[in-house]
Amino acid sequence: MSSFDFNSLSRPAIGPKPIDPIEVFRTASSLENTPNDLWRGQSQALEKWHTVRAKKDVLVSLHTGAGKSLVGIIMAQSLVNEGIQNVVYACATNDLVQQTENECRTKLGFECTTRMGGSFSNELFENGTAFCITNYQALFNSRTKFRGDLRPGAIIFDDAHVAEKVIRDCYTISLRRKENEDGYKEFIHTVLPFFESIMRREFLIAIANGASTYSCTAVPPNAVVSIARSGILNDWLSKHGLSGSFAYGHLADKLSTCSIFIARDGIEIAPAFLPSKRMDFLASNEVRRIYLSATLSSEVDFCRAFGKRPSERIVPENDAGVGERLIILRRRDQLTLNGKDNPEFTALAQEIASHHKVLIASSSYPSAKKYEALAKPPAAKDFSAALDNFRSSSSPGAFSLVARVDGIDLPHGTCRVSIVDGLPTGFSLCERFQFDSLEMRNSFAARIANRIVQLFGRTNRGRNDYSVILSFDDRLISWLKKNRNLALLPSLLQSQIELGRVLVDQFKIKDAASLPNLADQVLKRDAGWLSFYKDTIGASKLSDEDRQQARDTDEALLKGSLAEAEFAALMWDGRPELAREALGEAIHSVASADRRLAGWYSMHIGHSFELEGDSETAKKHYSDARSRTFFDIALPQPSTQKSIMKDITPRNAFHEQLIQLFASDKAVARNPWDKYNSQIKEILSDTASSNKHEEAVRLLGEILGFTATRPEQESDENSTLDVLWLSKDKKSAFLWSLKSRKYSNSTLNGEEIGTGHLHLEWFRAAHPGVRHELFFLAPDAECVSTAYPSDDMKVVLLDSMREFYRSFDQAMINLFRLPPAERIIECEAMSMRGEWQEEGLREALAPVAISRRAAI
Repeated sequence: MSSFDFNSLSRPAIGPKPIDPIEVFRTASSLENTPNDLWRGQSQALEKWHTVRAKKDVLVSLHTGAGKSLVGIIMAQSLVNEGIQNVVYACATNDLVQQTENECRTKLGFECTTRMGGSFSNELFENGTAFCITNYQALFNSRTKFRGDLRPGAIIFDDAHVAEKVIRDCYTISLRRKENEDGYKEFIHTVLPFFESIMRREFLIAIANGASTYSCTAVPPNAVVSIARSGILNDWLSKHGLSGSFAYGHLADKLSTCSIFIARDGIEIAPAFLPSKRMDFLASNEVRRIYLSATLSSEVDFCRAFGKRPSERIVPENDAGVGERLIILRRRDQLTLNGKDNPEFTALAQEIASHHKVLIASSSYPSAKKYEALAKPPAAKDFSAALDNFRSSSSPGAFSLVARVDGIDLPHGTCRVSIVDGLPTGFSLCERFQFDSLEMRNSFAARIANRIVQLFGRTNRGRNDYSVILSFDDRLISWLKKNRNLALLPSLLQSQIELGRVLVDQFKIKDAASLPNLADQVLKRDAGWLSFYKDTIGASKLSDEDRQQARDTDEALLKGSLAEAEFAALMWDGRPELAREALGEAIHSVASADRRLAGWYSMHIGHSFELEGDSETAKKHYSDARSRTFFDIALPQPSTQKSIMKDITPRNAFHEQLIQLFASDKAVARNPWDKYNSQIKEILSDTASSNKHEEAVRLLGEILGFTATRPEQESDENSTLDVLWLSKDKKSAFLWSLKSRKYSNSTLNGEEIGTGHLHLEWFRAAHPGVRHELFFLAPDAECVSTAYPSDDMKVVLLDSMREFYRSFDQAMINLFRLPPAERIIECEAMSMRGEWQEEGLREALAPVAISRRAAI
């Protein structure tokens, strides 16, 4: 029987195509996989976008698994129907390009073009009748085809929450040591003299040999400027085939403004901050930009990727993508397997993978290596095929995913169990240097939180999905124990993590062999589990203080991210004198949230002076960088000044601080104390954020000669302590828990006293034998009757701290007013006076015992 040729039929005159996105969906072809209707969140997102579609930068946030790709496809078709030329849909990976094309054709029946591997799949995009689905690299490489007649009129950036990494890759020149040993060694030989000149030769050699405590180092900015301007760097790039890379096309004339990082496994050259404001597709007012993102707790990484805040943010109310999870966090030293304590990672994974399909998500290839007996990471060219095979398999087994947090969807029965190994950091050498060497914990917190949300969403893709997630990694478990980190996660995920802890504690899970059975009961929909989940899941137990601290931190870091974008743009323009002004204005506000990030800024302000040939001023900023990071960064030291103060041997740690503060024996116009006092005086403020209060107390301790830190924000240790003053001889310490934002006459509650006991336990384990006291900085010295404070706990009343600060401030002012010669003598005399020694400080702070309020 012959078939009917529907193409031969005459048709009525075609009217204008709909541009309302809801109508675009309704007129889509009815195919086997076409959804009956849009989810509520999808409809709300499209309706809201339609009212603001003319705006240039619109962010649409939906939960992971809530169907944002379908929303983006409908928006793309709506823009094509509107007549916008060259609509581009950008994906983070080629796998996602293929997934999005498949969704476009099989769910909606829309025509589209794809571009991967250097070619268009058809002519529809080029002749203006369809949008193009491609990857970020195709857009942002220096030889992009999307220019001239193909220049986009609108771009939809899918997975905008991971864009910073992908765009950074397009601006990074990389040499992998295993692929070019000669090139690696030649570069080490080139920069070695610069490290020798600052007494860091052996440090660099240890990095290159993998024998250092630190995994990578930054090349000193003066060395970068020198080898870039002399042509040595260009010659090296050309000799080793790197001058033909897409990234080199961006950086060829900007090498002297870049940062260079060296690790045992390679070398990377990239801008310290992305010049997003100078990227045509991101800066042009002629391009409409739509950013599709998972729900963001912070806009900081968005600003670092795109150089701006969105002009409109659409966050529909919906629970699509909010699936059920059992999250098991258990360190290896808390487990046994087959009678052995502290079982190996491979053994734990093997035990679980023998019963279930398991996704093993590792933060790095070294982390993934320990699982190779079970699953090896597939090569890039084989990745899609290997993943498809894993998806379709019905047998237990494992798939290894490395340094990747998005673009891998394993919904429903394709995989319901995952093992997460390592904190998701170090995806570039710049990031590795910042996190591992400079320990920029706080500034990375929102980024890590975002990545954890994505990782935990790989095997959980919808409202009716469910999964089991396990981690045995110390760093990830420690990170998730800190309330200020948890405050950055969605509230449901916070509650799921707490539920997992309760379950593990109540079942007293010790035998790892029980984990597959636990997972099996959950995945087989055990009635008891479903009832427990329903009754236990709910509101997060985080305090308002934790949430407020997270908001305060984010506000400071957001200001910093915008300053970074301005700095990068002006450095790109060759205007270092203006660039450093932009970054300098943000340093003090950023320092209260993460002083190590402020130190990173100081380093690059120094770089800006190097570009102008002012190495002496640069060195002063390098000193600030060292002081703020507590890390001996490989940077030039200030030249020795001929000053009497410099020749004085400090009598104690406080005297050393005074010498550094008043280093010149010459008359100066401004009191150097003012630089620090602008932050320390926040102690007087009733409205300053918790971050500013903590940094004020920390900085005061530093000036007084203590090693002063903020353990919760600056280390991986299991501490939530706000501030620690540790004497330089490590014989005594003051521990500070700040309750300065409590209302007057409010008492310390049982949870706060309980946390105080944990602070003391942590300190005694971390610093055995060191004399110590815990001070609550609070308006009142009472606690509730049900709390039991230790004798090592005291309260320093806010009024006492403020009185102490005022007297210290006046002493520093008086010191500055002295003639230089007298100031030198008084610095030593002041440092030796009893009131500035430990017992004198304690007396001045006047700590009082905590009294228990009588029960009513």
